[in-house]
Amino acid sequence: MLRYADADLLPWAASLSAAKRDAWPRALAHALAWVLLALAAAGPRLPLDWREGQIAPRHVVTVMVALDVSASMHASDIVPDRLARARLELLDWLPRLQGERVGLIVYAGEAGVLLPPTDDIDLLRRALDQVDSHLVEAPGTNLAAALDLARAQLAAAPGHAKAVLLVSDAESDSVEPGAQAAVDALRNAHLPLFVLGVGSEAGAPVPLPDGGFAERDGVRVLSRMDTTTYGQWARSTGGRFVEAVDGNGDWAALHDGGIAALPGDPVAAGSVRAWQELYAWCLAPALVLFMAVYLPRRAVAVVAGVILFAAFIPRPAQADEAAAWQAWQAKRYASAQTLYAQLGGYAGQIGAGAAAWRQADYAAAARHFGAALLLAANDGERADALYNLGNAHYARGQWQAAVEAYQVVLRMRPADSRARVNLETAWQKLQRQSRDAPMQSDLRARHGILAEGHIQTDTANGRTPDEPESVAPGMQVERGQAQGEGARAGAPGGSQAGIGVDSRLAPSGLKKMDRLRDRPQTMLRNLLKQDARGKAGERPAW
Repeated sequence: MLRYADADLLPWAASLSAAKRDAWPRALAHALAWVLLALAAAGPRLPLDWREGQIAPRHVVTVMVALDVSASMHASDIVPDRLARARLELLDWLPRLQGERVGLIVYAGEAGVLLPPTDDIDLLRRALDQVDSHLVEAPGTNLAAALDLARAQLAAAPGHAKAVLLVSDAESDSVEPGAQAAVDALRNAHLPLFVLGVGSEAGAPVPLPDGGFAERDGVRVLSRMDTTTYGQWARSTGGRFVEAVDGNGDWAALHDGGIAALPGDPVAAGSVRAWQELYAWCLAPALVLFMAVYLPRRAVAVVAGVILFAAFIPRPAQADEAAAWQAWQAKRYASAQTLYAQLGGYAGQIGAGAAAWRQADYAAAARHFGAALLLAANDGERADALYNLGNAHYARGQWQAAVEAYQVVLRMRPADSRARVNLETAWQKLQRQSRDAPMQSDLRARHGILAEGHIQTDTANGRTPDEPESVAPGMQVERGQAQGEGARAGAPGGSQAGIGVDSRLAPSGLKKMDRLRDRPQTMLRNLLKQDARGKAGERPAW
């Protein structure tokens, strides 16, 4: 046959001739290809979960952090001082987390829970930003109260993999029988204690809030770190003690070699929200086998290489989009904002702006919606971005900018009833602002509530957060239904209930609102008192 075949048909003739000799191997390859194709169609995958911008396996461990905020934490033997360094160390620790749930306790003479266990990294950052020595009024260092409270919090937490992370200057005066008893209780509860010591054995004077330094019997006190006792306590529970150092050596020893090495709880099936798809590992070999059976051998090598290369090209954008969507569904809006911003493009900026809106961060929402406006590919996307941008300006009390944004939206979409009503409301605010210059804010602007706050994040393609109660496609973020002056804008296909306001009471209410002062530190201090444990007793005030 090969002698009579044309040159162009020679590869096919050679293939048919070889097929007679390789009938059995070809039949086996054909059957194996169909098996692999069936496996690929079944959709093999591995469970994964979200971690700070990427998809990673979870390490399900609950860790209660006990942070010392006593007066001795203001000693300056560690630059800038011990407490500031402790906060920075914890912030450096957060990127190492692999799904651990972390709670935060602050303690001095008493101990209180500042944040229950959570796996939201951004929520942990916010809690650390709020840490201050004034949160706990009772003076002293009541380590026993902090460890007992941490043990109680972990007892109420789900799962069995748990640990306590103590971040303290390990002050020698804090070593007392009560602290030893609390450590023994941790050991009996099978809770390892990990200690990050932020201080020095040389010691430093303890500054007082009213000026000067702490003294004992007329002699200035030096606050020294007791590495021996704290190290023994940590080792007795199965943990370890590490001194804070420059660089990553401290967390490499404490987290990588300690907390991360703890056996984690199994990931419950209901908590898995992401998957690593493995169908390509079956599909690519199946295609190669089919080509080996039906194509000439020279063509097989070339095409197989192309298919294998294309099948295993990483697709980080899809992983980032899945992580952002998971964060949104879990109401981790700070994380969703970061992840959507990393996606880039119009859809990413719209998603980031919607997440910022959910956090009442209207300045960030305006930045993201402004970026989306520049990235819009058509008039529909531009109108959506402008509408959202107008809402963000409205929430910030920037009436002129909001009016201009709504006017442009109406030029592009004259039938947009929501933009029209919002324009009228913003125009009324602008007019009242010009008439009543001393009034710096009004009731709705102070709270950042739009009269009809629909943040629309419709996108032509891509997946963006979607409110279940919304009839329109995409996302409608409801920011409130307050109708202070009777303005009302209905979402298409939905029914809304307004709140009636007596206009005669509005002036007095606005004046009272302007006199209110936001005192977050006072609020947090009072919240900590609700579960405060321990009393100052006879211990030193530092």
